[in-house]
Amino acid sequence: MGKKRKDDGYNKGKFKEVEYFLKGLRAPIFKLLNHKSKHKYDCPICGYHGPFMDKNNRLRAKCPKCGELERARMAMLVVNQIYDAKKASETDVLHVSPENFLRKIFKEKYKSYISSDLYREDVDQQFDIQSIPYPDNSFDLVFASHVLEYVKDDRQAIQEIKRVLRPGGLAFLPVPMLHDKTIDFEERPLNKRIIRETGIDYFDRYREVFSEVTVYEPGSFDEKFNLTIDMQDISDSEKHNYQLPNLLPVCSA
Repeated sequence: MGKKRKDDGYNKGKFKEVEYFLKGLRAPIFKLLNHKSKHKYDCPICGYHGPFMDKNNRLRAKCPKCGELERARMAMLVVNQIYDAKKASETDVLHVSPENFLRKIFKEKYKSYISSDLYREDVDQQFDIQSIPYPDNSFDLVFASHVLEYVKDDRQAIQEIKRVLRPGGLAFLPVPMLHDKTIDFEERPLNKRIIRETGIDYFDRYREVFSEVTVYEPGSFDEKFNLTIDMQDISDSEKHNYQLPNLLPVCSA
């Protein structure tokens, strides 16, 4: 259905399965080496309990077993909160730029499942989210996490997501919270893959299209899942710690 395009350095997903397998092997070693850590958490994705790994300058961000980060853990909790077994069995899913842990759950427990991406080859369909090749009212759930900051015409993409959702359907559309106000670039900067630096005001673009936008925050869930994004200034690691908002907007068609 979708036309393949030059990848421009994007991950095609060829070695994803090997990557996930290797991640699973490191957890026991990491846990043993850090058994004295006072920071121990639960991962709602894989069931791991213990210390988490740093991710660059993000403190205790990554589960050492499944390798998923704060936004993925929160997504798992929100999905579980909204979809019980019955509702899942009645839900047709479109999953854009699929996370492996969610792909497995959607495939096993939901009515139907289609994964998609513009460049990756480990998906069911390759297409541009600005022109989704499915009829109106095709899906009950569209999940596209950290996708819209890469899309040239994001407003067109948002309209397309709304178009393919059935009445009452939901779209999970988180983006990184980098500023108070979103910065749109006319062209993709040479040193960036994103074409906009999204901010807290970005959700207003969803409100222009969807009937309701519910924003989930880390404070809605137990601290044992460690959903906050704790950053450390690498230039002065002892004095400058700060948090970035970890927000998950769920849009109702």
